[in-house]
Amino acid sequence: MLQFDDVSYTGENTPPLIDVSFTLNAGETFVFFGPENSGLSLICPLAAGILTEYEGNILYRNNSLRSFDYIALHNYRKEIGYLQRFYGLINNMSVEENIALPLKYHSTLSFGEITEKVETMLSELNLTHCRNIRPVDLLRSEILKTAYARAIALDPSMILLEHALEGQCLINVQTYLESLRKKAIDHNTSILITTFEPMRYLDYADKFIMLYNGNIVFEGSGEQFAATGNSYVVQYKNSSSHGPMRIL
Repeated sequence: MLQFDDVSYTGENTPPLIDVSFTLNAGETFVFFGPENSGLSLICPLAAGILTEYEGNILYRNNSLRSFDYIALHNYRKEIGYLQRFYGLINNMSVEENIALPLKYHSTLSFGEITEKVETMLSELNLTHCRNIRPVDLLRSEILKTAYARAIALDPSMILLEHALEGQCLINVQTYLESLRKKAIDHNTSILITTFEPMRYLDYADKFIMLYNGNIVFEGSGEQFAATGNSYVVQYKNSSSHGPMRIL
């Protein structure tokens, strides 16, 4: 589904990424984690085709993103669901309107079908009570769930989730977490997650990948992640100042 081949990126105000390679197959869930300035913040923008000045190759369904012209890149971004770190909701639209937006512009559904689908998502994510409220008046958990609903509205084959739980109340986002868990377990959607809290995904993620200073320092299954003696992972899990990682 998605492949990074020796991808490196160096930006002026971002940490570098150095020779990162992985293959996310159809239906798999990958969790990327690491400390700040590890290169973690680059994974989703690169995968979404937002950052383009990189070395190496990024492929989607065996097609290089470099080969995409403007229209092909636009169509690619319609195929994937991207929940950005700061959510990116449109402030002059209500919750309901934000969720319906991709369906109105990028689907062939009728008005009634769009209304029905949005209603289903509002109910499943416990957003019915705030359907007519604009983002500025929402709780942070409601903003997350609205952005997530918008990202999955077109039933994408791949979802990119960029630090979705950062600063969230874990009680109020349970419907989001349950929806994500179902998608991962059903294996109908490829999911790429970047997070500071990898343990949240231990029961269903297929692979955990840790970055530090732009390099992959650990890669393994959930069982391997849970049991590893890798010094980087151990230090990270223990939030310790003792280990190979420098504390900023």
